[in-house]
Amino acid sequence: MLLAYLVESLIVKTKRLRLVEVVFLLKEITNHEMDLRFEAAAANEFAENTKNDAGFHVPKIYWNFTSEEVLTLDWIEGISIREKEILESKKINIESIATDVIQHFLRHAVRDGFFHADMHQGNLFIDENGRIIPIDFGIMGRMDKLNRRYLAEILYGFVQRDYKKVAEVHIVAGLVPSNVQVDELAQALRSIGEPIFGQSVKDISGGKLLKQLFDVTEKFNMQTQPQLLLLQKTMVVVEGVARKLNPNTNIWETSKPVLEKWLKETKDPINNLNETLKDTAEVIKKLPELPKIMDKANQALTFMASGKIPQESHSFSALNEKKVEMKSFRNQSIIGLLLLVFLGIIVF
Repeated sequence: MLLAYLVESLIVKTKRLRLVEVVFLLKEITNHEMDLRFEAAAANEFAENTKNDAGFHVPKIYWNFTSEEVLTLDWIEGISIREKEILESKKINIESIATDVIQHFLRHAVRDGFFHADMHQGNLFIDENGRIIPIDFGIMGRMDKLNRRYLAEILYGFVQRDYKKVAEVHIVAGLVPSNVQVDELAQALRSIGEPIFGQSVKDISGGKLLKQLFDVTEKFNMQTQPQLLLLQKTMVVVEGVARKLNPNTNIWETSKPVLEKWLKETKDPINNLNETLKDTAEVIKKLPELPKIMDKANQALTFMASGKIPQESHSFSALNEKKVEMKSFRNQSIIGLLLLVFLGIIVF
């Protein structure tokens, strides 16, 4: 974190990357991982969300035998997803598994807003029925409803090659400054999307793609979104798993049905009515607290637009304390270095 702070202080261009906040987020995740009751709770919630997902199974947690240092869950019989030859010898359709891995991840992210954020090959097994069984629930990602909507709209915009729509969503979501020209951003996004559209994973250079994305985000002063980092990281890992199983997997075509279904459901009039009735009931319950809620809502909207940690939260206070501590350490280090140089001059 100190290194991140020094880099941000010395190199102006890195401020938009918000390195201190990124390291702080990783620190909080690590602290949670130290208590296995949190991991058990994550696995339990994940199992509830996915219990009706065909071809995906989360092991059951045994709470009576789980504590801060012990996690007890179902024993699973399965083959590691990295054992491609063994899976093929068992007559398991690995091409279908490659597609399922991507689609399940996207479904959990946009539908539930809660996803496994460490889906590398060592954490995925395939049982004799061809079901995907994840393990290790220490790192899980969350997204609120608004960010899920933005994510789905952006990804689906790329699938449809509607770059202007993608640019508009970036601006509305506060991912780029509001003074950015929509058409200019759309053109830049097209330069990223078109070269990879319709290609299989094996024909896409990840290094070149990341370099181009970084150049575009720098040009438009796009801020790093710490709350989306886990999602972005997991998307890269999931693509890698799919590539190992089936090099011809088309990421865009595989994503399309999941995104289409979720966007259709969220725009469905009956579904919207049910959501409205549910929200109305909650509002009626909280009418006496309305002034406080409005204040908090205003803070939340400001937070979402800027992508910053809410100023009233415990995390924001802890982050600021850490920044003050590092600033003090930096100043003391500079003074100490100057004194050392001064003493060196006197002595020698």
